[in-house]
Amino acid sequence: MHAAMTRAWLIGAGPGDVELMTLKATRALAQADVVLVDDLVNPDVLQFARADAQVVYVGKRGGHPSTPQADIVAQMLAHLRAGRSVARLKGGDPFVFGRGGEELQALHAAGIDADVINGITAGIAAPAALGIAVTHRDYAQGVVFVTGHGAGSSEPDWAALAATRMTLVIYMGMRRLGEIAGALLAAGLPAETPCAAIESATRPGQRHVLAPLREFAEAVARAGLGSPAIVVIGRVASLALAREAAQGDARARQTLSVGIGCRLHSEAADIEAAVRAALGSNDFAQIRTIATIDSKADEPGLLEFCSRHQLPLRLFSREQIAAVAVASPSAAARAHLGVDGVCEPCALLAATATDSTTATQAARLVVRKRTHAGITVAIAAATRAAFSEAPSDAPPIHPASQDQDPR
Repeated sequence: MHAAMTRAWLIGAGPGDVELMTLKATRALAQADVVLVDDLVNPDVLQFARADAQVVYVGKRGGHPSTPQADIVAQMLAHLRAGRSVARLKGGDPFVFGRGGEELQALHAAGIDADVINGITAGIAAPAALGIAVTHRDYAQGVVFVTGHGAGSSEPDWAALAATRMTLVIYMGMRRLGEIAGALLAAGLPAETPCAAIESATRPGQRHVLAPLREFAEAVARAGLGSPAIVVIGRVASLALAREAAQGDARARQTLSVGIGCRLHSEAADIEAAVRAALGSNDFAQIRTIATIDSKADEPGLLEFCSRHQLPLRLFSREQIAAVAVASPSAAARAHLGVDGVCEPCALLAATATDSTTATQAARLVVRKRTHAGITVAIAAATRAAFSEAPSDAPPIHPASQDQDPR
């Protein structure tokens, strides 16, 4: 039997975001005949598996019914003895609460070697997603990874852990969070100790709760957070509070709504140049949202521009746009779209204080329509927002000529 046909890998798929999976993991996955997948693995990582690979789901999730460990090992051995290469794919890192050590021992006992490919464990990635460093010279000199799943004789010594004053990162602790918090409080951990719970870290559905230890379990229950989640208890969790405050300040500075009209297949670089030219002395960081007509919903250059800068794209219908008066109507826009303009009405609509579908006196144009590289841009802000007016000697804005794309 060829050695390559009996290869086995224990692969860490990382915390959830496919882009956090290692290159070595993707290369190994592409070689396997059989892939045994844990429940917590993002199914999107299977794009790296061979098209003809046999994929077997062997659910392993704390607090939920799982495939018995002995059955998983038996399946691995059966495939390997039949000459098939096997990738055992686990969430996070296989050697951090992933039972990878047990599986490696079982394979060695059967005379089979295996390659271990590490993954980023959720205990580091989840806190990092909130800006929490699990070690920090000003807050904690060390970190303890511990499971909250045990009970009875396997219960962690919470009193001893509290005495370390290190960061506690708890895996599989959501079901017993109240008991864990109570044990730590009873052990003398201050009631004001910052805590964080992060659900589905690094994935689009990520949610979190920040609260002091005395309120933590109740706050998590009230928010409805569940597994999979990581719990962080310790002074470093205050870093997330500081980050949220900074993000709140940044959001408060985002006062400008940018309306854009563009030709079909406009390049993202041209759109960015047009926006920056229209901004003038206003800071790019002041942009709150980008807005355009709904027929541009799938315009690649516009989507790329918004994605690059993590800016939301708001879309408005012809009826909504037509309800907004335009000082200098565009004949081309009227002919092609049935509206008098795109960028100015969209900027005003997006700048309204609420999600109302019509522009009101709550918004005003900061920059009237400007054209750059065939792209029209207008900027609006709420009437109480701080902004820099265009200089009084700015050149007059003329209606679009007939040979321009309607915007």
